[in-house]
Amino acid sequence: MDSPGVFKLAGQAGLVSAVPTLASAAATLNPDTVCISILHTTDLHGHILPTSDYDGNPDRGGLARCATQIRRWQRESPNSILIDVGDVYQGTDVSLRNKGALMVDLLNHLEYDAWVVGNHEFDWGMECFEHALQQSNMPILAANMLLEQKPAGEFPDANHPFAKIQPFILKEIEGIKLAIVGVTTPGMAFWLWPEFTRGLDFRHPVEPVRRAIARAKSRGADAIVLTGHMGLKAHTGGDDFANTVMALTSEFPEIAVFIAGHTHQDVPSRLTNGVLFTQADHFGIHLGRIDLLFDRNSKKLLRREAICELMDNRLAFDQMVLSRAKSQLAESEVALSEPIGELAKTLRGRSHPGRPSDVERLIGAAIMEMLMERSVPVDGVMHGTFDDKTDLVAGPKTVNDVWNIIPYENYIVTAHLSPEEIKIAMEDTFASHEKRNLLGFEVKTEGRGDDCKIVSMTLPNREPLDRNKKYVISFNSFDARSGGHHFMKLRAFLERPEANCILHPVQTRDALVGYFQRHKIVHRMAATKSLEVAA
Repeated sequence: MDSPGVFKLAGQAGLVSAVPTLASAAATLNPDTVCISILHTTDLHGHILPTSDYDGNPDRGGLARCATQIRRWQRESPNSILIDVGDVYQGTDVSLRNKGALMVDLLNHLEYDAWVVGNHEFDWGMECFEHALQQSNMPILAANMLLEQKPAGEFPDANHPFAKIQPFILKEIEGIKLAIVGVTTPGMAFWLWPEFTRGLDFRHPVEPVRRAIARAKSRGADAIVLTGHMGLKAHTGGDDFANTVMALTSEFPEIAVFIAGHTHQDVPSRLTNGVLFTQADHFGIHLGRIDLLFDRNSKKLLRREAICELMDNRLAFDQMVLSRAKSQLAESEVALSEPIGELAKTLRGRSHPGRPSDVERLIGAAIMEMLMERSVPVDGVMHGTFDDKTDLVAGPKTVNDVWNIIPYENYIVTAHLSPEEIKIAMEDTFASHEKRNLLGFEVKTEGRGDDCKIVSMTLPNREPLDRNKKYVISFNSFDARSGGHHFMKLRAFLERPEANCILHPVQTRDALVGYFQRHKIVHRMAATKSLEVAA
């Protein structure tokens, strides 16, 4: 997270170029029409202030900037609904410090009508998620969640936080009843350790949506909007284990619009199976708006339009958001700028199968050392980098530098695997094209892509592995659950009782911060050296 000064940011101002909308044109249309606008954010990930986009463009997004445009659009279109499509709070130091409470507070004060459950809502465990539910003044949408085996909207204890989770909201505006049905991604089990979603189950959403639509129509809904913490796959435009947009739009072509999230894409407007599809990016870098024009008498939908507006430095920051967040943002900025040590030489980020990058070696050394301090010696570490295009530049390092390398909270897992299991799991990893490497062993490969095979794997001193021995390997908790359906052979091995798979209460980011703090000056490790060697 970039963390420029709060007060410097507060002084910026500007106007976004006007975008023609159905709402602004409604006054010139037949007075028997009603325009309802749906304003939407998604995947804010705790970003209140601007950050950089994936192309490295700085000073983009943030809820403080989105709020200014939200208020502007609300003045232009008083018949509006405001929703967020999930992954509300995880992703920044300021949000981690208050376990998401600040972000939920801001949604409350911006008077959001609902937010959708995202997968990262569970990264800090069930207690944090339940607290977010309890704090929320608005319903939380997830029609396909089972809450202690009860469908959303049917939880028996009205005082329990789970009672806030609903399959849809029904809003009546100028005589038009609009239902917004919400679903979350069904892929949780392939990212999250089971105890992080204790008591919850996540179903394929088609049948839950069918029930929600029938229930909404029975309550008089004139039109249905579907919103989900899921999107279209970037390369194929299709579905996978976590994203079921094609299935839902194919099954329910009568819905007016599908508002997407999760895949961090800017998709202003497109037709998917005849349904208007839109997605407002991530981190508040774009803000989405949908205008639905209805005939007041027949209540039929006449027109629908969707746009996404770039939230750049043409926009001032909303003063209410800055005021409520000011002290916590300042505290976070101080913490992120804390010096933790010095890097003697720039470490490269790019790796290849069997050839770990310098940054991967550093992460592996930090994890191994942290576990050793907890009297959990390990033989190796499987890990990768979030962005292998970025090098870690030599010089003084701060906590913020480590956040840029490891933006997600992943716990450390250990398991006992045989050499053959390690080999199979790593070859499956290489074939997935998700860049991970095995640290602590000397690995030689041949071939590329799906044909990349391990031809030899030895200890750092070149001694061969014992075929009859189990080696203790560390992973992060995300990869141990399959890394999003990518490492299924590894997951199968770890689920065997003999693997003795253990989740440790240590996070990878904390391990790396601690490594710098202990060593003060960190040197590049030679490829032939054990992970234990550093400063």
